[in-house]
Amino acid sequence: MAVITTETRLDMRGSPDVIEYIKSYRTDYGIMQRYVWRRIVQSKGKFDKSKLNTETQRKFGVTKRTANSIIYDMKGRYKALKELKKTELSQMSYKISALEEKICRLAKSVDEMSKKASKNELSEKQLGYYRSKKKSLFYKKQRLQKLKDRYRQLELDVKNCHFKLGFGGRKNFGNQHRLEENGFKSHEGWYIDFVGKRDGNIFYLGSKDESCGNQMFHLEPCDNGAYTIRIRKDGKYVADNKYVFGTCRFSYMDDEIRNIVTNGEKAISYRVKIRGTKVYLQAIFTFDTEKMPIVTSNIYGCVGLDFNDGHIELSETDSKGNLVNIKTYPLKFHGTGGKAENEMRTVISEIGKYAVSVGKDIVKEDLSFLKKKSKVNRAKSKRGKDYNRMIHTLDYTRYEDALENMTARYGIGLIEVNPAYTSKIAKQKYCMQKKISVHSGAAYVIARRGQGYTDNYFVS
Repeated sequence: MAVITTETRLDMRGSPDVIEYIKSYRTDYGIMQRYVWRRIVQSKGKFDKSKLNTETQRKFGVTKRTANSIIYDMKGRYKALKELKKTELSQMSYKISALEEKICRLAKSVDEMSKKASKNELSEKQLGYYRSKKKSLFYKKQRLQKLKDRYRQLELDVKNCHFKLGFGGRKNFGNQHRLEENGFKSHEGWYIDFVGKRDGNIFYLGSKDESCGNQMFHLEPCDNGAYTIRIRKDGKYVADNKYVFGTCRFSYMDDEIRNIVTNGEKAISYRVKIRGTKVYLQAIFTFDTEKMPIVTSNIYGCVGLDFNDGHIELSETDSKGNLVNIKTYPLKFHGTGGKAENEMRTVISEIGKYAVSVGKDIVKEDLSFLKKKSKVNRAKSKRGKDYNRMIHTLDYTRYEDALENMTARYGIGLIEVNPAYTSKIAKQKYCMQKKISVHSGAAYVIARRGQGYTDNYFVS
């Protein structure tokens, strides 16, 4: 069973009233979100859901279902943040251990040179080197102390279940102190932008016991393939009219959404996201992947993917593991913004369509870089620095989520393989022979591993 999220954009031609209502309601909804979050944090996650629901209803004059949606959403964020802090604690422990080892080695080297310096046995060049080592040791000890202080504070936060969530993002909030640098002419301009990012999320929780799988947000199928949107207004907005209407279409998982809202066999939740001036609608529901017929196989070959900073390389093989095709999918955007997210989904969707067209499973690397990433300190060599930069900029979580979501939607087999030595094997065996790049070669090795072929790396 997988949780599927599919998204469509609402436009002014089909849903002007819905967009107008959402943009008005967003601020009130954001206030309720932050209020419920504070109550959950104050209770350390151990709150009476019924009491908090009643309290929210009375304070803001909303329905029980709206209060329940907000509580469900904020509870989920609290749990996610709690797990994230535990992961950060583990990563910081690795960082401290790695830095302590480095300091120990450096201190030993400085101590040996100190003895020689006291006897005037060092040349001028060696003396300069010795001083730079002492300086490096001093700053590393300072960094270690800061890491330990942060570790103790984080450990205390996890123990006391005290977590902070910056609605709108810490970076966006900090932009008020660098107005010109971030393109703002005044503090008012920054505030308008920040509020837009902070209050850009409205959630409607579904239930299988409710009509169309959701009481507050209805999608009703039309004969032309579109859906009629009916949102039940809440709070002070009910005075004008009880409902607001619009239309939309879904490109992906349309049949599944149509089946849910028609038969009402299971819940479907909706999330409205506002990105700048554009409004998007996400439909969220559970999907039984075992019932989804797999339309691909690895009998006739595989589609191997090599994920890199700035592009995804695809290499296709035949039944005997021979290379039959290569493709490059550029990734222009980085970070956690909407453009990067949309680009990743679009590229992964294109890869999925290609895999379906050739009827072959997709093979990906197991990109578990967390321990490697947590141990990283400043590398001295250019190659080391490039590697560090690569593993810190790769958005592998978004990549893997998009890939798993897409393969579930399209019914594509997804195989995960060990990424060890893929690039080195490609350089050693295939790049020169087949006149392909290292990344295409790595994707080729990955595809072959998905078929069960073994390519060994020989150390020269």
